[in-house]
Amino acid sequence: MGIETIIDISHKYGSSAEFVLAGGGNTSYKTKDYLYIKGSGTSLSTIVENGFVKMSRKKLDEIWKKVYPKDKDEREKEVLSDMMASRCEGEENKRPSVETLLHNLFSETYVLHVHPTKVNGITCSIDGEKIVGNLFPDAIWVEETEPGYVLAKKCRKMINDYEEKTGKTAYLLFLQNHGIFFAGNTKEEIDSLVKDVMDKISSLCVIKPSLDEIEYDQKKIDELKKRIKKAYPEKDIIVSFTLNKEVENRCESIDNFAPLYHALTPDHIVYCKALPLFIDSEKVLDLLPKILKDFKKNNGFLPKIIFVKNVGMFALGKSEKDANITSLVWLDALKIHRYTENFGGLRPMAPSMVDFIVNWEVESYRSKVSQNN
Repeated sequence: MGIETIIDISHKYGSSAEFVLAGGGNTSYKTKDYLYIKGSGTSLSTIVENGFVKMSRKKLDEIWKKVYPKDKDEREKEVLSDMMASRCEGEENKRPSVETLLHNLFSETYVLHVHPTKVNGITCSIDGEKIVGNLFPDAIWVEETEPGYVLAKKCRKMINDYEEKTGKTAYLLFLQNHGIFFAGNTKEEIDSLVKDVMDKISSLCVIKPSLDEIEYDQKKIDELKKRIKKAYPEKDIIVSFTLNKEVENRCESIDNFAPLYHALTPDHIVYCKALPLFIDSEKVLDLLPKILKDFKKNNGFLPKIIFVKNVGMFALGKSEKDANITSLVWLDALKIHRYTENFGGLRPMAPSMVDFIVNWEVESYRSKVSQNN
């Protein structure tokens, strides 16, 4: 029971690419007085007791009594300060997950928040809310909302309303364009709930992504990697390459690629930036320095994903690990795109939400920590 159980839950789901990629997802365990929440950027697959941050539930509850500034930057700064002040003595060198306030809302002892690809096939789809309502009548569907304090505040009201209406505690939340929360009082309850949700969603996934790898000319790709690396303004960059059926389809034309210009979830923005780059021909790579300069001028950042027409997908990172994470997370986006076809088609993040994530200090911190772990 207790901390050992939440470590077991974390390892089980954090070690599965079906549920967690990079440093994504978070877990918590609570007693009457304390909440033990995963530290920001910590990997669920390898987390140990010290990886959790011990928080005072009383101090976290007091946050709801405060009135914060309307300006979002000032609000987020003050909320973060109050959340950090809720850490118990001896925890000062740790940073709790951004979802701490939301975890503390659940009555259940254990909470698992993850971003399964198939689940996000629904949360990023047009008919997601309707389908979730039919499949899981006890679930709460939360419309796309700014993460952190605003999301927790909205969920607090929805959870309270649900519990007053049904007389039951909330244990299942679907977050539009974000992921899912599972809550239970035992590991067995969590496992049973996860299995039920994944089995029901999987049964509806008739259209599936094709990830069969395709052979390519390694010598040619190595040369293209060198050209991309040379053109990229940031030095010591690592470039990886991927080619499978799903990537090939997107590389065929700008029309096939166009849907990828829309971000799907916060994780895709955090690890891959908000926009990829499509190069119409490998010959255009000669103009890549100017293309990248213009891209940064227009968007405020450099792309970490570059598709070259009829060639494949290049992922860029500050290290081999960073490049691999970028590639894995973007492949997750491709899979989600395909799964949404089972649920009415794609429903991307709103531009205002994308801008919030791009400029949110909390997510920048999470990405930085994850890369270094």
